[in-house]
Amino acid sequence: MPSEQRDVSVLHASKKPVHVAFGVDAGYYRGMGVAITSVVENNPGLDFVFHVFAFSITADNQKKLEKLKEQYGVAVQLHLLDTAALDEFRQFPCFSKHSLGTFIRLLIPTTLKGIADQVLYLDADLLCFGDLSDLLAIDLGDCIAAAVADEKDTTVNTQIPALGLKHGHYFNAGVMYIDVRNWVAADIQQVALKALSTLDMRFADQDALNIALDGRVRYVETKWNYRYHLVDYLTRGETKLNVSQPYVFMHFTGPVKPWHTWCLHDIRDLFTEIQSRSPWAESPLDGPRTARELKLFSKFLITQHRIAEGVYWHCRYLRSRLKQKLKSS
Repeated sequence: MPSEQRDVSVLHASKKPVHVAFGVDAGYYRGMGVAITSVVENNPGLDFVFHVFAFSITADNQKKLEKLKEQYGVAVQLHLLDTAALDEFRQFPCFSKHSLGTFIRLLIPTTLKGIADQVLYLDADLLCFGDLSDLLAIDLGDCIAAAVADEKDTTVNTQIPALGLKHGHYFNAGVMYIDVRNWVAADIQQVALKALSTLDMRFADQDALNIALDGRVRYVETKWNYRYHLVDYLTRGETKLNVSQPYVFMHFTGPVKPWHTWCLHDIRDLFTEIQSRSPWAESPLDGPRTARELKLFSKFLITQHRIAEGVYWHCRYLRSRLKQKLKSS
């Protein structure tokens, strides 16, 4: 970790920076901050510009972004999006089904036109454990993005036919290395926004991107977006990180994140270790809040033979469900 602040303007003048973008809403700033920390610590030879896209930000998180710039000597640019960018899509039937945060990922590359030729888009629920040089060296040619294929049978058998994908592949959009000029030339933003607003989709903006980029994706090795679905491991009572294949980005898909107190897995300790070196070091982990989270927590505890605790949290879940029913009646 750098011990002193570097002059970012001098660095940018001397070599081409690597542009990395995140799209976040209120609950993901901490995850993003720790993800950025992991990227910088594992790539000391690269000069980064981090772009943070959001519709809103608290004063506290804004201060932490400033501290992140000072601590690591990197550029961090906040892009507060105007909801007016979505006005023409509000009339469509499926628009109201999505939160504003769902649309952020679709707006990023066009916003960076003239700022970056390529941008590495990352979800905020991942960690970096290696060198990015090989990914950044990929020549995209006429492709618009590089991504990792989702080869699960459930995805291949459902999403490809459901979305009418002609090229037989479906990708996870949590890590995308994007050619901005090719994206803009193909009008991907408009195509994806229209698809998201007019079609009923299982995976929302990810499905929309698969439609818009069909046939224009360069598929790369799984190590660039290794999905680690924590709920599956915890449901089986597995708490140790045991991966047999190499990975650079580990992506924590699903409802359980490493910053949850109820993530009863070793990855939580690894996450908090990295968090301790970030501006979010003093931020407490998030406890279970929704009925679904309470139910999952009780399930994980019972699976690990912590029966009394599991029963307690299951009672909390039942009470939460009762309150919901009373409120809706």
